[in-house]
Parts: sequence; structure tokens; C-alpha cells
Amino acid sequence: MAFAVAALWAVSASAAPVSVSVSFFHDQLAPHGRWVAAGSYGNCWAPSGVAAGWEPYVDGQWVYSDYGWTWASNDPWGDIPYHYGTWAYVDPYGWVWVPGTVWAPAWVTWAYTDDYVGWAPVPPTFALSATGYFGAPVVVTATRYVFVPTRQFVGVPVATVRVPAQQGVTILPHAVKTTRFDVSNGVVRVAGPPAARVERAVGHPIQRVATASLRAQPTTLAAAGMTKSRSIRVVAPEAERAKVAAAPAARPETRSAQAKPQKAQAETRQAQTRAEKAPKSEKQPARPASESNARNASASKAPRTRRSPSPRRVRRPKPARRTSRTRSRRPSRRRSRSRSRTVPSRIGRRRMRRRRRLRLETSSPKRVRRARLARRTPSTRSRRPRRSRGRSIRSRPRRRRRNPRVRTDD
Repeated sequence: MAFAVAALWAVSASAAPVSVSVSFFHDQLAPHGRWVAAGSYGNCWAPSGVAAGWEPYVDGQWVYSDYGWTWASNDPWGDIPYHYGTWAYVDPYGWVWVPGTVWAPAWVTWAYTDDYVGWAPVPPTFALSATGYFGAPVVVTATRYVFVPTRQFVGVPVATVRVPAQQGVTILPHAVKTTRFDVSNGVVRVAGPPAARVERAVGHPIQRVATASLRAQPTTLAAAGMTKSRSIRVVAPEAERAKVAAAPAARPETRSAQAKPQKAQAETRQAQTRAEKAPKSEKQPARPASESNARNASASKAPRTRRSPSPRRVRRPKPARRTSRTRSRRPSRRRSRSRSRTVPSRIGRRRMRRRRRLRLETSSPKRVRRARLARRTPSTRSRRPRRSRGRSIRSRPRRRRRNPRVRTDD
């Protein structure tokens, strides 16, 4: 197993030394993700091509090296974000890497029991001194910890043996928390769960991995420029990160300015090739770009005239349809002083006819009888005469006999 791990992470001894600077990390990680402004953390890097719900320190395994528990990542970009700076969860980007220039085997805080070992990234506010960190353990949110069984902690891919996050929440209150970093010969070392305890759970001694076989070569505090500072922060100063973030913003403008003459040259070459391929009858001398631009500018400045519509498109207005409202009506007899009365509606005409009929019925006794007889017919018995504003037949008093005869008994 030790040979397999060494072969996996082996690099040539003649490899060039790593340049420790935020600008170098910016250029190296740009093809594998994007740089975003992550709230109060400033300019951060978000990896691309990762699955939904991705977390750091999961796609890889733990090895025991000369500098303590070292994280060996399977990601092609894992030699930078897991050994410099730290990780933070920021909405809506998810996990983002906050750049730093101080190297460590892994910037994590630990929590372990007899059966499980867990870890989580230290917060961006974490700092240590020139001799290391020996203070109180740093405890983060329970859902940020990754727990695995102790017997499968070393040399096993974490993604295959990780326990569910909800189970990790129940393990954390009973676990031993520890956060310890030592500085020896200017290099930061990490101290997590005791190696003897892990060996008892695994059942065999843990073999150390040589420093030369590590994928990410360690760098000293002097290479990061931290020799004279009393407090060493895990992330780089915000001013340095902002300066690097502003520098690439000017590069696209210069590239676009250089690309303009190249684009114009390519267009002229395409026009020449088209003219050569065209038949002799259609061949015309190619016009320079300046002349065509001048003609386009003059055409845009000239006033535009509206074209008169062709006689075919002229449509004659259709004659208005005669409806009941547009038909001529008799003017009303009653006229007001100011203007003539409006034409009555259909309902108004019905009312006028009914009133005229009632006047005619009440004008003579013969017409009254005819009206009474007409009301007594079977077709009109069920109908009830509507009330009118004029004088009705029933309201008229009966006539008395002029010479009533009084009958006497003989």
C-alpha cells in the first residue's frame, strides 16, 4: 500500500521550485474554475466541473508524512487549494477557496473518537504565530465536518467510506476536538489524532510517506515573507488579493485592442478570396475598407425620404353598413326650445303605442265596449293589463240610469 501511494504522488527530484504568490495561484487555477467576489472574503476561487453538493477534503485520502497528516487530493488542481489558504462556504457559489501563501500539510481542525475521525477546514480568520498554534481547539458548524471510521482513515479514498452528514452531527458532541500546528525549520506541521491510536484501530503500523514523494512540495515561512510578522494568517491580506484581482481585468481590453487590426486584415483577405473565386463577369475591383466605411457613413447621414405607397396597395374605404340605428327616423313632434328631441328607442316606441291605444279606448263608449270584449276573450284572459300613466278603464265610474223604475208588489 505504501508503494502504491508513493507511486501515485511521485514527482521528479529535479522539479522546479514552487513560486509562492497570489498572482501565480491566480494564473494556475484560472483554467479549472472562476474567480468571484465572495462577500466579505473578497476575491476567491470557485472550482468548476464538480458535482452538486461537493465539499473539500473528500475526493482524496490521508497519508502520514514527515509533516504529519497530509491530504493527498485526486483533483488536478489539488496541490494548491488544500495546502495554501483555506475554504469557506458562501452563497450562491458554495465552497470557495480563499487564497493564502503559507504552506501546511492540511489546513483543518480535528474531532475524533475511538470509532470515528473527523475534520473540517479552518475558518479564514484563523491565524498562528511564528512557532505554531497551541490554543483552544477551533470548532465550526457540525455539518462542515467529514467523518470516517478510524480503521479506514489511512490510505482509503474518503468518498467511499464517509459516514452521512446527519450521523456526523451526532458524533461531534462526544468527540475530542483538537487544533494544533507546529513550526519546525520554517515549515508548518499539523498534529491531528495520535498515530498510535489510529494504528490500534487499523491493526498494523502506519508507514510514513517520504517528503520527496509528495505532490505539493512544502515551502517555508520565509518564502511567503512571514519571518518578521508575529501573527501569521492562513489567508493572504485583502489588499494583495484585490490588487491581483484588478490586474487581469485590464487584460481583455488590451487583447481586444490588438485583435481589431487583425480582424480587419482577416476581413480583407476573405474579400479578396471571394473575388478570386467569383466568375470573370462578376469580378469587380475590391474596394478598400476606408472607402466603404465613408460611403456607409454618408448614407447614414443623408435624410431618409418616405416612399409613396404604390397604387396597388391603396385600399378604398368600405361603405358603412346600414343598421337599425343608422336608418332614418321620423323626428319627434315634441321639440325642446334648445334642440330637437332624440329619436326614441324600441322600448320607448312600444310605450308610446300603448298610451295612444289607451287614449283611443277611453274616448268613446263603443270603443270602451270593444276593449272590454277584447279583454274577455280566452287569448287575453290570462294577460293582466299593464298599468299606464293615463286613465285606466277600471278606474272610470259606472253610469247611472237616468229614469230608474221602482217595482211595486201588487
